[in-house]
Amino acid sequence: MDFFEDTNWFFLWKLSTYTILFLFGGALASFYATLADRILYYCYEKGRKEFKGLNRWRVIFTKPSHCPECKTPITKLYLVPILGWFLTKGKCTHCHTKVPKLYPLSEFLFGIIAVVVYSISSSLLGTICLLFLFGHLLISMMTDAKKLSLDYENLPFLLGFGFLSNSLLFGESIGQEHLVVYFGFLVFYLVIYLLFRGGTGLGDVLFSPVFATLAGNPFWIVYLNTSYLLAVMFSLFLRKKGEPLKGMKVPMGLYFSIGLFFTFFCKLIVQNYEWEGFSDLWNQ
Repeated sequence: MDFFEDTNWFFLWKLSTYTILFLFGGALASFYATLADRILYYCYEKGRKEFKGLNRWRVIFTKPSHCPECKTPITKLYLVPILGWFLTKGKCTHCHTKVPKLYPLSEFLFGIIAVVVYSISSSLLGTICLLFLFGHLLISMMTDAKKLSLDYENLPFLLGFGFLSNSLLFGESIGQEHLVVYFGFLVFYLVIYLLFRGGTGLGDVLFSPVFATLAGNPFWIVYLNTSYLLAVMFSLFLRKKGEPLKGMKVPMGLYFSIGLFFTFFCKLIVQNYEWEGFSDLWNQ
């Protein structure tokens, strides 16, 4: 009897932990998606003329959630991750402006990520840090996809949460290998930037070496190949019929962010599961 009681309590504890993590991940995604939208509006679009300096960032972080079109405040019930979007039928209740599907999709994805990462790593702090890292990657993805620009103020947060995630999830500390990867990528992108004008942007020169450093050695190979493979595939798919790839503007910051996202999952799998023959081959 004690065995079954202990098993039931363990199951309930696990279920409640995963439920809380899922909701936390969804709430964090909602926060970062809103933050990215506000950064776009107040830093890149017409809202940049409304506020300047610290006042701009105060408004970005403290202004209550509202419809970007009619400015109507959003009630607390409709702010519930995923559920809120369905309750409003994906529209503002006042002006009926459509709410982007990015919100429920990112909230659901972050919730699943929280559950999966914790189930693999068993590190609660590591899971939370990785969610914050992915939140800042979401900002990079949205600003680059919409404005072909990477928010430089975002870079210190990516570095901080990236190295914390590596430390808590994989026991990594900053060492010589990280510096070699960083300067290798920095020199590579600087050469492309200086010799082939229009071949890459300054944001890519600053961000890609940091992302490669967070990926680490030898996982920078996964990061680099994933980023460019996705960039080529989606560029071919999204271009207009007959349009050449040469000269086409590609939001590489978007693909760098997705590449780093997949790289961290690759590291989680390799670090936490020993596949027969694979781990020996990897360590050779």
